[in-house]
Amino acid sequence: MKPEFRIYDILRPFGWLFGVFTSIRNHMYDCGMCKSYRSGIPVISIGNITVGGTGKTPHTEFIASLLMQKYRIAVLSRGYGRKTKGFILSDTHSDSTIIGDEPLQIKHRFPDMDVAVSEDRATGIKQLIETRSPQAIILDDAFQHRKVTPSLNILLVNWHRNILDDAMLPAGRLRESALGRRRAHMIIVTKCPDNLSATDMDAMAERLRTSPEQQVYFTTLTYERPYLLDNPEQTLSQPHIPVLAVTGIASPDLFVAELERQGHDVTLTDYPDHHRFSSQDITQITKKLERLEPDAVIVTTAKDAARLKDIRLDGQLRKKIYVLPVAVRFICDSDKFINAVTEHVDTFAKKIQQ
Repeated sequence: MKPEFRIYDILRPFGWLFGVFTSIRNHMYDCGMCKSYRSGIPVISIGNITVGGTGKTPHTEFIASLLMQKYRIAVLSRGYGRKTKGFILSDTHSDSTIIGDEPLQIKHRFPDMDVAVSEDRATGIKQLIETRSPQAIILDDAFQHRKVTPSLNILLVNWHRNILDDAMLPAGRLRESALGRRRAHMIIVTKCPDNLSATDMDAMAERLRTSPEQQVYFTTLTYERPYLLDNPEQTLSQPHIPVLAVTGIASPDLFVAELERQGHDVTLTDYPDHHRFSSQDITQITKKLERLEPDAVIVTTAKDAARLKDIRLDGQLRKKIYVLPVAVRFICDSDKFINAVTEHVDTFAKKIQQ
C-alpha cells in the first residue's frame, strides 16, 4: 500500500532547522552570552511558545484586574499588527493602528490603567518606570522575549494542542522547543473542558512540569451574552437568532461552539489572526449577512471589535454588530494562584520600602 502523502513530512526538516536556531539563541541567554534586562519592580510575563490560540489576553486581563485593586499596574505589549514603531503610551485617541488590537482591547477594559506598546520590552519597561512609576508591570506575550528576565514567568498551554505533542514551525505551531517550558515559574493549561477530572489534571501536570517548584493550573473560558458594539448595556438575549460569526483569531472553534450553545444558528466567516479589516471585507460581510434571515446579526470577539471600530461602518450595520465577552475561570486552585501572584508583588513592595 502506497504511504499517505503529508505536507507535514516535507516541512518537518525546516522545523528541525528552526529548532536548532532557537535552541542556540536560548543557550546564549542561559549562559550569559546575551544580556537580559532585569527590572527593580515586579515584571510578570504572560505568554506561550506556540503561534496564538492560548488565550493570552483574557489571562492578562484576569491578572490585571486582580493586582490593580491594590497596586498601580501597567501593561506592556509589543503591539502586534500596529502601524507604528517605538514606545507609545495609549490614550483616548489610540486605535488599533497605533497600539494594536490586543492592547486596545485591554485599554477599553481598563481605561484608567496604563497600557503601552514597545517592540523592545526592556526599553518599554524603563520608559514606563520613568514616566508612569508603576508598582508592577504585566508583559503581554513576552515569554520568548529573552531580552527581559521577568520576575514571574507564566506560560500558557492550550489543552487541545499540547506543546509536548506539537512540532516546530513550519511543520507545527511551536516557536521554540517544548523544553522552553522550564523557564516558566507557572504553567497554565488553558481552554480546558469544564468537566476535566482531577486524574486528567494530575496526569497533564506531571507531563508538563520540569521541576517540583513549577506550579501548574487549569483554566477554562466563560462567556456571557453578546453585547451591542456601541452599547454594552444592550445584550443579545433572544435565542435562535441567526448569527454571522466574524473572527480574526487563531482558534475560533470555542467561539462558535459557545454561540451555538447559546442557541444560535451560526455561519462562520473566518479571517487570519490579527486580520486588519478592509472596506472590501466589510462589503463582503454585509452581503453574507443580507443572505441570512432579516433578523440576523453579526457577533465578533472583543479583539476583532477593536479593529472593526477603526473602520467607518454604516450606521445600520453598527446596530447589527455584537461582541461576545470572554473571561477566565480557574477549574480549581484559583485561591492558590491569586495568593501566589499577589504575594509575589507584595514581596517586591516590602523590599522597596525597606
